[in-house]
Amino acid sequence: MPNYDKLLQASLPEALDSAIESINFVYETGEQLLKADVTALEELNYTLFAYFSRDDVFYVNQAGRRLLEIPEDAFNKSPTRSAPIFWLDEDIQRISDDRDVVETCRPKHHVKELVTLSWGKTWLRGSKYPIRSTAGAPIAVLFAGRELLGSEQIKRAASQIDQTNKEFGVN
Repeated sequence: MPNYDKLLQASLPEALDSAIESINFVYETGEQLLKADVTALEELNYTLFAYFSRDDVFYVNQAGRRLLEIPEDAFNKSPTRSAPIFWLDEDIQRISDDRDVVETCRPKHHVKELVTLSWGKTWLRGSKYPIRSTAGAPIAVLFAGRELLGSEQIKRAASQIDQTNKEFGVN
């Protein structure tokens, strides 16, 4: 069985590229992109976010929706839940990554993305891809990645606290 897992992992990047090709260079405007057939993106085992700007996320695939689910509270099982609330961190590095993808019209790999959820924050590692119009102009950014392991999450959180303390001073 371990070989099957390796085979599955090896095929994911090809499946991701194929799924991105299904929406890249296909639509003229962002409004048309909103009506895209995202079937190929939906089943991927990556967390996918597509956005026009960091505060305008218009698509999250099935794996992303699972990530965004609020952890169930065993003591407070409510039959009605509101949709999860999340946003992308407005860090200078992440904004710079977006700008690089849009300006160069090339994917940027090995990027990290900080997602703030209603119950906390989580780090993702992956790649950002430009989604381009039929004319070749970038109309959106697509992030495809996976959540960092718990130990890496802790290191990133500690690093972020250290940077904040250096900026504002420690009392």
